[in-house]
Amino acid sequence: MTPVLLGTLQIAEHVPRQAHVSQSPPKSINATVPSERRPFPFFAYAFAALIAASFTLGMWGLLREKREAVLAVTGGYLIYEVGVSGLLAVAAGIGVRRRMRSGGVPAGQAPEGEVPPMTVLIAAYNERLCIEATIESVRAQAGLDFEILVASDGSTDGMSEFLIARYTMRPAPSDSGWQILISEADPRLRLLALPRLGKGNALNAALAKANFDLVATLDADTRLAPGALASLSATFRDSSVASAGGFIYIRNAGEGGPWLARYQYWEYLKNFMWRVGLVEMDVCLQVSGAFGAFRAAILRELGGFDAASSVEDYEIIFRLHERLRVAGRADRRVEVAPGAVALTDGPETPSAFIAQRTRWFAGFLQTMWDYRSMVGNRRLGALGWLLLPIKCIDALLPIWGVLSLSILVAALASGIEAFQITAAALFGGKVLIELANAAIVWSFHRAMFGDRHFAVRMWPYILTEGLIFHWFRQIAVLRAYVRAFNRRQNWDQPRWRGESPAPPEVEGSEISCKPAGSIGYVPPRARRGLFP
Repeated sequence: MTPVLLGTLQIAEHVPRQAHVSQSPPKSINATVPSERRPFPFFAYAFAALIAASFTLGMWGLLREKREAVLAVTGGYLIYEVGVSGLLAVAAGIGVRRRMRSGGVPAGQAPEGEVPPMTVLIAAYNERLCIEATIESVRAQAGLDFEILVASDGSTDGMSEFLIARYTMRPAPSDSGWQILISEADPRLRLLALPRLGKGNALNAALAKANFDLVATLDADTRLAPGALASLSATFRDSSVASAGGFIYIRNAGEGGPWLARYQYWEYLKNFMWRVGLVEMDVCLQVSGAFGAFRAAILRELGGFDAASSVEDYEIIFRLHERLRVAGRADRRVEVAPGAVALTDGPETPSAFIAQRTRWFAGFLQTMWDYRSMVGNRRLGALGWLLLPIKCIDALLPIWGVLSLSILVAALASGIEAFQITAAALFGGKVLIELANAAIVWSFHRAMFGDRHFAVRMWPYILTEGLIFHWFRQIAVLRAYVRAFNRRQNWDQPRWRGESPAPPEVEGSEISCKPAGSIGYVPPRARRGLFP
């Protein structure tokens, strides 16, 4: 699916960005916030009708040998993809050039001067195999004060017992009803032992125990590159920044890595480069929970993470925009920190990949429905009147893509020369445009970071992305529509290789947890399904 853009291009290169520093106390978002509530936007339904009409028109054109009808349907899809990709490329180019002119801090180099301290929150469920490497990558960070708080969400694979033994942990005073242990080897490291609450609740429980004004979320299988934490923290020197995310690369895409991981490496690189453009236009809607940061006070003021969402990192940014923008808050900007680099493992098998992307896209659909009142809301600026309408189209775009492909395949198989020429031209045009798009993204990345990538031959995967990798995403999308209607929630993060070993026997490491109700944010509207 095409990455979604964007905002306006009224970010002319000669206009410097001004930091929004408020000289007066911030407006409370706990007060009644005006909201333009409306039913799901009419144009979303109109677009669904357009898809059905397009397919009908295309098939009619094939049966009646009306070449113009086939060209209109399939060409419309291509024009939309080209238009969005072009806007993304322009925005990203401006963002890259501005950052290069400002002398951004490259990966691995700590920023100059003092940066704010930070609490790293790691919500983990049965992550015995990877949690140690992640913790060690955080402990190796330099250039700032930090603490690490691991929230074990009812783990049953011996992860908690392993951490207790590995880091010589002892119970610490707690008034929350859950046991907190602190490492004697490194007092910066604490373990919060929870019953099974779900990821959103686990993060909220850890947030309540954070001691610093900034908090970063980190997935249990995500490792930080040197200087990553300081680079992310330095972003918050600008008082207008409420949240910021780092750059994430697929670690297991190196030489000898699985073919599917290499496709994901290219996908991640491309999406994070687009995010530079989205930030420049002040319409960024995502900070990856795998490595992102917030001002703790704002996160608490928003009510914490949504315990009912399967994509809590995505939902919280929607809520941040909805409340802070409408309230006129100066400290509401979402940023990206290209110098803050993290590495994560991507799924290595098609079934694991499809399961992951099904959850992601279903969460996207549900979040769009929950925040449908934001769509078209001009009080949100370009986010409301441009980006979110495009997001609505993207919610149904995969269906349009599949139908367009079906029509083109039928045209090729029709035996009618005019149809075959049209289909071949459209196929060829799409491939050429995708290759041009890839070349632009790669050049932006090389200009900004030099050789900051794995020493692997990526072009075979870039050339075949649309022919191979794209269809695994499409399968996940189709499954996601069903899941979104059922409002199924599951945050289990199965690792992509091997099985967890039997829990180790560690004397005196038994953890007792008191049961508790939900401690996370649940929106006031009913959560019965995509269409209540």
